[in-house]
Amino acid sequence: MNNSFHKITASKTPESQENYIAALDMGSNSFHFVYARIQNNQLQVLHKEKYKVQLAQGLDNKNYLSEKAIMRGVNALEKLASTVQNLTADNFRVVATYTLRQAKNVEDFLNAAEKVFPFDIEVISGHEEARLIYQGVSYYNEPSQQRLVIDIGGGSTECVIGKHNTAKNVASLSLGCVSFQSKFFATGEISKTQFNKAILAAKLEIESILKRFSKMGWQTVVGTSGSIKTIFNIINNTQDDIDTPITLLKLKKLKASLIKFGHVDNIKLDKLKDHRRHTLSPSLAILIALVEMLEIKELSFCDYSLREGVLVELLPTRNFHAVQQRTIDSLIQRFNIDIGQAKEVNNLALSFYKQVASQWNISAKRYRNLLQWSAVLHEIGLDINPSSYHKHGQYILTHSDLAGFNQETQSALSIMVGSQRKKLFPLEQKSWRLYQQSKLLKLCVLLRLSVLLTQQRQLVGLPSINIDVDENKMNIRLDKSWLINNPIIQTDLAAEAQNLENFSISLIILDDEQGKFNF
Repeated sequence: MNNSFHKITASKTPESQENYIAALDMGSNSFHFVYARIQNNQLQVLHKEKYKVQLAQGLDNKNYLSEKAIMRGVNALEKLASTVQNLTADNFRVVATYTLRQAKNVEDFLNAAEKVFPFDIEVISGHEEARLIYQGVSYYNEPSQQRLVIDIGGGSTECVIGKHNTAKNVASLSLGCVSFQSKFFATGEISKTQFNKAILAAKLEIESILKRFSKMGWQTVVGTSGSIKTIFNIINNTQDDIDTPITLLKLKKLKASLIKFGHVDNIKLDKLKDHRRHTLSPSLAILIALVEMLEIKELSFCDYSLREGVLVELLPTRNFHAVQQRTIDSLIQRFNIDIGQAKEVNNLALSFYKQVASQWNISAKRYRNLLQWSAVLHEIGLDINPSSYHKHGQYILTHSDLAGFNQETQSALSIMVGSQRKKLFPLEQKSWRLYQQSKLLKLCVLLRLSVLLTQQRQLVGLPSINIDVDENKMNIRLDKSWLINNPIIQTDLAAEAQNLENFSISLIILDDEQGKFNF
């Protein structure tokens, strides 16, 4: 632990702290923490810490994380907690990758982590991980040509094609140096047969992306992560001051050298750190498969990756909220959403939100964003089939690649859209950490009412609608004559009041003259 760093953060004033940001990448092999200062909208990295936790080694063949692995991860977070105690949710973002998104008992880990680490942990998808990796690489070395970026991690391998700072094609493959080590090099023995088996298994996985990646093409290739860094350093262990790219010939020479050693304990290579000894052979097998399948002529190395990508999006000029909005805009265009109706529902939902946010304690920006996103996307399934379009919308949002969204936010968004009409999704079937189940239910109610009251689209103008709430009680005051002139809406409001009773929410419709409206 770097105690001087702790003293630096502790001495900062709240105002100056706004110029400091941090990120934690909770990887399958190691946790990487980075702390930086924003100087003229540029990043100046001040401090880095690495914790070797080997989470992936504790993941069994049924995707359950062992108690020992959980404790290794939690202990690392407990050590880091004192370092980051002066950071806030606004300037510190924590993302978890392959092992925690695969673990069926991830809740056990998160429950234990919550007791010692006071920050939200965002479990991100493989595609989101790949996108952030590309952001880290491109920020520090923005290409003018189309580029392929490869990151071999402990549990997965991310491949991204992009240009400038935009990722155009992303893929996350179930190829990791830790998982391959346990499958093909578990005894420590290194042989030609084991290498061939590992390379073949990697090629079978890579085949799934081969066509679309080859079709898009690239001019340069960059590798990142500790696995490729180790291989790059070993290959460049010469007297020359200039690093040379990785080629297939150099990879095969390194493979032959490892086979001659025969066992991981016998490996004697300069530039090989002891903690990388066991994952060198599986990393090399995966990289050889990638180079051969994608016909890569040469591969350079970049020392920036996922954690730097997370930092980049905390910059005021390139924050991840803008990325989320671009994703929403893209979905609107791709699925031909009626923008006029989307705005109508969004405006009404926002009006309701402003009236009840304080009383219902849903003022946090994440809840407002979620309500607005679900409002503008509520008809995303209509382009597929008008019948049960809310279910189609939920399916689309569950299975789409949503750049800028962690897994829980994506799940919450899909459930909101699926719960806009008819039956509400049983929220207790999901485990919630970034959101509270009771507050999500109240957001669903606001969305349902907004959709219901605007169902006749622009054909019927909306009157002034006032809402007041008290915990699980909601009073809606409407113009009596408007209700009488819109019998369909009147009937649907009565049905909605009965429906919400199943969720212990009392919905009372009041007219503007006589009090409670009698349906």
